Amino acid sequence: MREVKAWHLDEDGRLVCVAPQALWGVALEERQPPSDPVAYHGRQGKLSDWWSATTGTLVVCGSKRRTYVATELDFDPAVRRFAGEPVELHWEQGRVRHRWRPDFIALTREGTRQAVVLAPHRMGPQWRERLAALGEVAAQAGWSVCVRVVPHGVRRENLLLVADYRQPAVCEDAHERALLAAFRRPRPLAEGVTVSGVPDFLGFDHAYRLIWRRRLDIDWRQPLLPFSPVWATGRRR
Repeated sequence: MREVKAWHLDEDGRLVCVAPQALWGVALEERQPPSDPVAYHGRQGKLSDWWSATTGTLVVCGSKRRTYVATELDFDPAVRRFAGEPVELHWEQGRVRHRWRPDFIALTREGTRQAVVLAPHRMGPQWRERLAALGEVAAQAGWSVCVRVVPHGVRRENLLLVADYRQPAVCEDAHERALLAAFRRPRPLAEGVTVSGVPDFLGFDHAYRLIWRRRLDIDWRQPLLPFSPVWATGRRR
């Protein structure tokens, strides 16, 4: 077994180095990275933060690929809170020294913690070594490990579209009820907005917000357009 040390910020913002067992119960999903993330050659895009509707805070994302996965985590109703790169793992394997940060630590609605990592473009020896080390840490810290594929294509475009409406906004209860009633059966987005009686300049925005909140649903394999079918889910979030 590897001897792994974990660096993170404690509750008072001090940098600490601990053994994996000491991570049990630590709310890393509420912490910032132990130091500022640095972009390196080969990363897609630039450093950015994601404003999370789930937590109402900024989540550090060191690349565009991480931002896309942050969107998925934010949209996932099973995730209560998550943070970007809040822990850095150090270990040696043979003569090689390794230093690596899992992409996200998430707390689920069930109260369990996940180390969330992005699936790489190619799963070579370095990836296997990192995943093995993370698995050992997770076993001692009481985490699970979740490998997420970066969303792409139509699903990603749809997610980014409805994510633009994730910020809190006032929607009159009467308008929300009218839209949910209009989409009680699947019908084109524009038609449902018209049938609801909600003015178009409000209806489309509210419909996108209801899709983000999973009160309405779509076929995620098809682009979300005015003629795309939309229907009510019966869920509350």
